[in-house]
Amino acid sequence: MKNILFILGIIFILAVVIFLYKQQLPLNNSDSFDESNNEQKLNDDVADKIEDKENKLQTYTNSMASFSVKYPGNAVLQGTLDDDLSISIVATQIDDLEYPGFGKEEALKNIDALNKGEYGEEFDWPLELSKKVTKVGDSNGQEFMVLGRFEVCDVVFERKLIFYNNDYQIEITLRGDKDKIVESMLSYFKVDNLNCQDEKIWDFDKQDEFYQKLSQGQGSDISQYWFDSFDEIIKTIEFIKPVIDIGLIQGEWKSLDDENSIIEFKDKIKIDFYKEEEMSQGTFEFKQDDQRLVVTDNSDTFEYTIDELTDNSLVLMFLPRGNILRYEKQ
Repeated sequence: MKNILFILGIIFILAVVIFLYKQQLPLNNSDSFDESNNEQKLNDDVADKIEDKENKLQTYTNSMASFSVKYPGNAVLQGTLDDDLSISIVATQIDDLEYPGFGKEEALKNIDALNKGEYGEEFDWPLELSKKVTKVGDSNGQEFMVLGRFEVCDVVFERKLIFYNNDYQIEITLRGDKDKIVESMLSYFKVDNLNCQDEKIWDFDKQDEFYQKLSQGQGSDISQYWFDSFDEIIKTIEFIKPVIDIGLIQGEWKSLDDENSIIEFKDKIKIDFYKEEEMSQGTFEFKQDDQRLVVTDNSDTFEYTIDELTDNSLVLMFLPRGNILRYEKQ
């Protein structure tokens, strides 16, 4: 009898252990499921933050050149070649331009050409197929792509826009990650062991095809993102219109380009002098909305944009040619 009771006791204990073990299984499975969910949620949160950073636009404003532009949050402003995506914005007064082979004279020719809807002077190392005139507000700019400079081994991915405002040349460059784009589109590159060791360089015969591929939206994800981001950036450019106190224009102004040329604004009359001799006279009015100065001389009408007007400085842009006229107060 004792043996039977002992055996029954053992069976009872085993049953309790088995019961408790089975009760524990759903709890363990639930914990594992929760951990998996937490990990997935964490990954999703990280992905969302990355996407938010890309979608959140940053704003660059230049009050001197009177414009603003927005760019993706994951683009590094004035970044380096090591950045996945970097944007460079350079605004230089036309008088101070010192690029090799491209100074004030070339910039003024560019302005003249762009006002006519023409591409203008050569700047940098553009891929010929990529050169085009792009609308920037009510003005035009030069758009092009640079894929390499100076020597056969050089590989870069840059989209550029050159435009002019308020007597400044503005250069916007969006640069993509060289190594990642090359690896994602290997068919456009080759190895030149003689000149570049094992470094991948352009298959120059395929550069036009590379540009066309991206223009059609058929590039790799990373190259297409770089390419398309530039188009979105350009759409955000806005010109800042300062409020001009037209009353400051009254008085005599001497040309900084020709000391014999003087203009005088007297009430609503504009008078042009050359070597102290009156050459012409007409009435003028100022259009604040687009900062135009409209001068009517007999049956002729002349229009200017007032780029700058202070107590001592007057800068006019003659329309439609785009000639810059600078004066100082007498």
